[in-house]
Parts: sequence; structure tokens; C-alpha cells
Amino acid sequence: MEQLSVILGFTILSMIVTALYAPLLIKLLYKMQIVVRHSLMGNKMNEEFIKIQGHKTGTPTLGGLMISISVLVLGLVFLPENNLKLLFLIFWGLFTLYGLIEGLIVYARKLSDKFKLLESSFEWRMGKLFVLYLICLMAVAATCKFLAIDQIELFGITIIINTLSVFIGSFFFVLAMYAMEITDGADGLVTGQFLIAIISYVVISMLTGKTELVPILGLILGSSIVYLYFNINPARVFMGGTGTFPIAFAILISSVITNTVDILLIIGIIFWIELGSSALQILWIKLFKKRLFKIAPFHHYFESVGWPETKMVQRFWLFSAIFALVGLWIFSLIK
Repeated sequence: MEQLSVILGFTILSMIVTALYAPLLIKLLYKMQIVVRHSLMGNKMNEEFIKIQGHKTGTPTLGGLMISISVLVLGLVFLPENNLKLLFLIFWGLFTLYGLIEGLIVYARKLSDKFKLLESSFEWRMGKLFVLYLICLMAVAATCKFLAIDQIELFGITIIINTLSVFIGSFFFVLAMYAMEITDGADGLVTGQFLIAIISYVVISMLTGKTELVPILGLILGSSIVYLYFNINPARVFMGGTGTFPIAFAILISSVITNTVDILLIIGIIFWIELGSSALQILWIKLFKKRLFKIAPFHHYFESVGWPETKMVQRFWLFSAIFALVGLWIFSLIK
């Protein structure tokens, strides 16, 4: 009962605080014109995307700040003092900053043709990927060191935490982050899936005795619920990297701390399908000079064949919940 009180208390606190300033933040984003601007490319490669998403031009992005700010400020004030608090807040802030810079760069690209050319170059993309990898590497290494994590169980295989496994694991950390980020492509889609994953990790944290995660997850849960209120179709604001990167970090690091990386592979299977569809699409175009799917990532495909956005989002939420239940069931059997 004590942990139930903790999770509910932190969730409600975060909801109340976020709800107080969220409308002001959205109004500020509108005023500063930090909005999405969809336009048809010269080669018409994004023609299908414009058909299904073009009407959202003018909607503010960077709305994930309402989650990031609430968790950071409330975490500093209310989280119990321990190694996890300091570790979590440092990297939560770094991933938020990375998402903010990326979002502002996209905005700058729309204002300058020269910058647009630079930002679309292979060197720029590799540089951005390298910076994200470095942050992930520091996050994984620091978590394992300061929380004394020396091994991870992956479907019955014990992986010893050493320099090599940290370097390799951080690469998959990056892939998982991008999987979650590209799922942020429809009103309410990724937020609902984040909520399902977070609730799953509240349960796992309690059952594994990693109760220091519970208040952190409560803060994320409460602010995400408020964000979803404004992000449900028709969305008044989009999340952007200021929300997807730090929340992805929180989910991924929770799986490391609770030794349930394998369970996350099941709970988050929709994320991995989204990433796989995009990777296959890119590879197919490179090899065969044509698309494998009408459009990627996978959630846009359903819209392109005539599904209303709300129907697609609700179905994805439903399947995310089903896979979360399956993951929790397997967790109950093997952990």
C-alpha cells in the first residue's frame, strides 16, 4: 500500500503542476511560431505523407517540454535523495537538451535554404548520431557504475557488464530511442504507448524491489497524462524530441535497473516494428530504387490505405497494451 500511495501521490502532483502551465506553454509556442511546416519536396518523395499529414501544418511542436520541465523541477524538489535521483536528473536534462536543440535545428532549416542543405548532408546526420551515441554511452556507463549493475539477463543468457558490452549496448540504446522517436507521428500515438510502458515498469519496479524508480515514473506518468489531453486528435501540440528522448531514456534505463531488457523487447514490440519498417523502406529504396511500403514508418501505412488516424492510433494502443500484458506475464514466469 505504501508504494501505491507513492505512485499515486507523485502522479497527481505532476498532473496538477503540469496542467497549471501547459496552456501557457502551448500559447508561447504558437506565438513564437515554433510549428510544423509540411511542404511537398521537389522530387515528390513525400507526396503520400503530405496527403495524410499536410493539414497539420501550423501545429506547435516541442510540446514535450511540458513533461520534461515538470519532471526535472519536481524531481529536484521532491524525489528522495539517492544516487538514482542525481543520475536520472542529469541525463533527463541532457536528453531534453538534445531534443530541444534538434527541434530548433529543424525550425532553423525551414528559415534558411543553406542550413537546410547542410542539415540534410550525410556528415551532419552522422555527427548528430554520434552526439546521441555519446550521451547514451555516458548514461549506460554511469548507470551501471553508480548503481552497481554488473550483469544483465537476456532471455536466460547472462551478459557481463564490461567496457565492450557497454559500448555495444549503447548502440542498441540509440536504436531503441530512434524507434520511440519515429513512433511520434500521429496524434496521441506515442504518448499512449509511453503510458502503457511506464505503467508496466511501475508494476515491474514494485515486484523487483526497485522502488526508487516508482516516484520517478509517477512524475513522468502524471505529466504525460496532461500532455495527452492536449495531444489527442485533433492535436493542439506535438511532442518532439524534448519529450521522446528523455521518456525513452527513462523507459530504457528502467529496464536496465530492473534487469528486464528482454521483457522490454516484448512490451515495446510496436516500437521495434516501427523502426524495422523504416529501416526496410530505406534499404529497399537504396537497393531497388523503389518503395517496399507505400509509406513508412508503419503507422502511416494504415493511414495511406484509408484508416482514419483515430482508428489507427486506438488499434496501436490496444496492441501495445496486449504486448505489455504478455510481457508482464512472461516476467512473472521467468524473473
